[in-house]
Parts: sequence; structure tokens; C-alpha cells
Amino acid sequence: MRLHNLLGFLLLAALSFGCKKEAQDTTVTFDVVDTWAAVLDVTAPAGGPLTLFLPTTRIYSATADSCRRHKTTLEQLRQATLSQATLTVQAPAGQNFDFVRQLTWYITSEQGNDRILLATLPNVPLGATTLTLTPTNAALLSYLHSDQYFLTPQLELRQPGQTVARVQLQLRYQMQADQL
Repeated sequence: MRLHNLLGFLLLAALSFGCKKEAQDTTVTFDVVDTWAAVLDVTAPAGGPLTLFLPTTRIYSATADSCRRHKTTLEQLRQATLSQATLTVQAPAGQNFDFVRQLTWYITSEQGNDRILLATLPNVPLGATTLTLTPTNAALLSYLHSDQYFLTPQLELRQPGQTVARVQLQLRYQMQADQL
């Protein structure tokens, strides 16, 4: 009988310890949308290069605000990738992207010591006023950990000339983080 009681006690102890829940990390996935707007004054003189780097621009990221809304912090971010990049001509009326043959966007960290490809569009269609660029699969967490980063656009023009247009770039990043 003693052996029965001892086995019963051990079985009960094993069940009670086996049912104990362990703390599990909860992962949350959310989007961060950053926007850049500027007036492009693009000039390619006759006989000059048709590939131009435009000035690097600072972007203030919405990552920290999005983290707060999703009950997480910048330190708990685990992954960041670009899921969508859209460039739109806003002005002047009737302007399109016919002056551009190819677009490439680079992202640079706040320190400015590392630049990588962010998104590209190798063949800009004629007549387009909105372009959807192809994002890279690059890991962007180190760029979005800060409240700011830098973008550098590179354009290959179709022909020499000057074009002035107001454009807007919308970048949608997919983030994964541990939740508080």
C-alpha cells in the first residue's frame, strides 16, 4: 500500500509540475509608414552623364511611435524589412515620370557609414505618375532603430534636359518585435 501511495504522490507531483505554464514571448507584427516629399530639380546637360545622385535627405522615422502603439519598444524589435515603396508625382499638373529611365534608392544610417540598396525600379514605364519600386530583402533593423535615417536617390534619365517636379515617396516597413 505504501508503494501505491508513493507512486500516486509522484504521479500527482509530476502532473502539477508538468502543467505549470512557462512565460512565453509574444511576437507582434506591424507596419511602419515613413514618407518623404521633395521638389526635384533634375538637370542633365547635353553631353553630360544621364545618371545622377540626388542630394541625400534625412527621414524622421515613425518606428518609435509605432512601437509604442503596439506595446513594444525599439529595443524589442527583432526584424525590419521594406514591404512596399511607392513614388508619386504631385505637381505640376500633367507631370509624369517620362524623364526617368531607372530609379534606385539607397538607405544610410544616421552615422552615415553604411549605405545599402533599399528599392529599385529598373524600367520606368512611360506616362506613369505613380511608381511601385521593388524592395530589397535587406535586413533594415539597424537603420530603423534610430529616430532618423537617410535616403539617397539615384536616377538614370532618358535624355538630357531639366525637369522640376514635386514628388512623394511612401515607404512601408514590416516590423516584428517582442511584446511587453
